[in-house]
Amino acid sequence: MKICYIAIDVAIPFFRGASTHVFEVARHLTKLGHVVHVVSRRAKIGQKQYEILSGVHIHRIYRGIVAPLPFSSYDRLEKGGIDSSAGPIDHAYAKYLFTAYAVYAGSISSQIIRRYGLDVILERETSFGAGAVANMVTGKPMILELIGPRYSRASIRRARKVLAYTRNAIPYHLPSRKVVFVDAAVDPDVFKPDPAQRKLIRERYHFGDSPVVGYVGTFAKWHGVEELIHGSMKLLEQYPQVRFLMVGPYFTWAKELAEKLKISEAYTFTGPIPHQEVPNYINASDIMVAPYNPQKSELRKKYGIGSPLKLFEYMACSRPVISTSMPPITRIIREHETGLLIPEGNSEALNEAIAYLIEKPSLAEKIGKAARKEVQKSFSWATFAANLSRIFYEVTEIA
Repeated sequence: MKICYIAIDVAIPFFRGASTHVFEVARHLTKLGHVVHVVSRRAKIGQKQYEILSGVHIHRIYRGIVAPLPFSSYDRLEKGGIDSSAGPIDHAYAKYLFTAYAVYAGSISSQIIRRYGLDVILERETSFGAGAVANMVTGKPMILELIGPRYSRASIRRARKVLAYTRNAIPYHLPSRKVVFVDAAVDPDVFKPDPAQRKLIRERYHFGDSPVVGYVGTFAKWHGVEELIHGSMKLLEQYPQVRFLMVGPYFTWAKELAEKLKISEAYTFTGPIPHQEVPNYINASDIMVAPYNPQKSELRKKYGIGSPLKLFEYMACSRPVISTSMPPITRIIREHETGLLIPEGNSEALNEAIAYLIEKPSLAEKIGKAARKEVQKSFSWATFAANLSRIFYEVTEIA
């Protein structure tokens, strides 16, 4: 099968979860023998327009057509993106993305489909309808990957199947026969226990024998880092030796909060790191947290959190995980078996869960091992790609 994966809002490679998701899906489809062409975002001048990475054909296009747009950045998305409170420029920009840019990107995708004789289209929902345009131009069947609310109505209509990660993201009028519920995944051959790297990272940051609580992410407010920092004040009174290893971009506000609360000595902020190094930092930690709080974002409160990649990466490294009791997390984690669940936005419950695992290291180890077995069994990218392959064949037969 020859596949056109349209993900024009996603830069590859990049340290964001969306980039990891798109590339891992494409890479594992390639490992199954499919040919995959990804149409992605050309985020900066000088970046190659086309290259092959791990067997995946990467085609890049500028958001400004001839160049990157100066006011368009991933940082804007983390600060709230385009919503009902945005100004006139933001609304004009949104209109451009869903009209002129979608037509342009769809036309480029159509050229790629024809040039390489591709069979099927997979559109990531943040592609503004470019997949629908390519579908109309080429007649190739399309699948829509629905992770959040920024989908095009044309894509909903044109898609033969919709891959949905949360029920909240599904438009009420969408026929159930078109929907396939899926969960994201991890590569357990890359994310795995690694005692040597654990020792190296812990020595680098002088953690010694201290219990280390880890977090990996983009520090968006709805990721629950604010609740973690506030809750850690009480935890550090009880366990002053605990350290927090915070990995990812856009962390400045969190570091400033820790300094304001006078607990910054317990926190290490690494900034963004290459994705291939993320397993090392997870392994350096004893407990991993993903305390999502969708109440901090109007979009997340309405549509859910999407695909929690970090959970699978934590679990694959055999780390005990603490996360929020909400879909789709409750589909992934079994309470006290493969992780601990807390109410959203509850700093006290998060603090108690961390203390509980510190006090019960044998239970923490047991939970971590069970978590790895779970992802190996049900949440690997290989399994995801195999299931997606079956959907590709189904829609092409329908076509």
